[in-house]
Amino acid sequence: MKAVLNSVHLPRPDWYEELYAIAMAASMKYYEDEIAGYKSELFANLTTGKTAKILEIGIGTGPNLKYYGNLASGASVVGVDPNRKMGKCAQAAAQASGLPPTKFQFIHAVCRPLHDLHLF
Repeated sequence: MKAVLNSVHLPRPDWYEELYAIAMAASMKYYEDEIAGYKSELFANLTTGKTAKILEIGIGTGPNLKYYGNLASGASVVGVDPNRKMGKCAQAAAQASGLPPTKFQFIHAVCRPLHDLHLF
C-alpha cells in the first residue's frame, strides 16, 4: 500500500504537510464565509436516517462538517484526505460542529488514477 501511495502522492516532510494544513485552515476562512449561504442551502436538502454514514472525499480541514448539524444524531462521518496532517484540523472542525468523536473518523488515503486500475 505504501508503494502505491508514494507513486501517486510523493512523500513530503512532516513539517510541510503540517504547514500546508495550517495554512489551508487559516486561508480558507474568507472563502468559506463568502459561500456560507450557498452551502447552507445545499446542505439543508441533505436528509438521512438515524444510522446514516457520510463519506467525504478530500475533507481537508473539515469546513463542511458544520453543515451536517441538521442530520439525525446517529449519523457518522468518514473523512478521507491525502494529507495526513489534515486529520488534526478536521478533528477540530468535527468537535466544533458538535459531532461526537465516536461519529467522526479521519482516514489518510489517496486514490489511484483510473488508467492504473485497467478500467479503460
